[in-house]
Amino acid sequence: MDFIIDFIKNIDAQTAKQILYASIQIAIFFILSGPVASLTIRLLSIKEKKKETTPKNSSFYKPLKMLVIFAGIALAFISLKKSISINAEFENTIWKIIKICMILLVTKAFILGLDKKSSITEKIRLKSNNKVDENTNKMIINAVRVLIYIAAGFLIFSELGFDITGFITGFGLTGIVITLAAQDTAKSLIGGLTIFFDKPYKVGDFIGFDNTMGTVEKIKFRSTIIRTLENDLLHVPNSKMVETNISNYNEMNARRIQIELTLELDTKLEKAKKVEEEIEKMLKANEQIILDTILVKFQRISDNGIDLLVIANTKEINYYKYLAIKENINYSIMEILQNNNVELAYNTQTINVKKTL
Repeated sequence: MDFIIDFIKNIDAQTAKQILYASIQIAIFFILSGPVASLTIRLLSIKEKKKETTPKNSSFYKPLKMLVIFAGIALAFISLKKSISINAEFENTIWKIIKICMILLVTKAFILGLDKKSSITEKIRLKSNNKVDENTNKMIINAVRVLIYIAAGFLIFSELGFDITGFITGFGLTGIVITLAAQDTAKSLIGGLTIFFDKPYKVGDFIGFDNTMGTVEKIKFRSTIIRTLENDLLHVPNSKMVETNISNYNEMNARRIQIELTLELDTKLEKAKKVEEEIEKMLKANEQIILDTILVKFQRISDNGIDLLVIANTKEINYYKYLAIKENINYSIMEILQNNNVELAYNTQTINVKKTL
């Protein structure tokens, strides 16, 4: 602190005048800081569909205002340095204080920008189609905040003259050790991020994987919760979900109905043809069936009888509604068979037993 005392003692009229000019310059930047911050926010939000009610309500307003003030201080210090001889130690101290303050202000701006009501958080929520579990969004935001704090800490320690190379190396090694000690957790966390960005499914989708089918109820950071057809609640690690083949039935354009009928071999061909025509007519009359997908054909003559193949696609993709449509079609086919006195064949087998004396 001796160099500060010496500086004050050696102030003359010219020096005082230069200090006054620098103070006026700082005061001007202070006065303009609010309008400049407001104008900057307005310019940055021109393309935003939903603007802040006022720039002062923006999370970036106060940090921007302080940045303008510190910019004025830095410029005033530069102009003062040209006219006044300043001790090198004092100069380095001032520059360190200015840089550290600017680092803190930028850090604060980014942290406030990740507030749950901010536009950045809103964009993350829209990116996930508002379907990703809120806890997942919160965990991602908190993880980003931690990274921002760590980066700011490294920069501040570097400005204070500490050698952070060894610390960074140690931090990296610690991260590797933790990752190796909890590989499954790390895989699940990475899997959660993959699902978040790639969106193979979302909450409410009906999916199938590994002979399991169900509705996605929640997508957490480490696992996906699925309500199975048996009404069980299945917790599947996200690491497994990103490694397996997933069928997302909600993304289907249509669902296929395929029915194979085997008429008795002694059924008259006229009746078989009539049954075929009536089934096709019934399908065409069904509003839930896509017309150009209807196929009713005499497929083959099998060991048990006459095989008819019935194929049609339904517009309904909801699994439960699809089952209801398929059930109605099955009833209609059975009614057509009964009206034409046509029986379905059974899988029969004749065994001849040879009697020996």
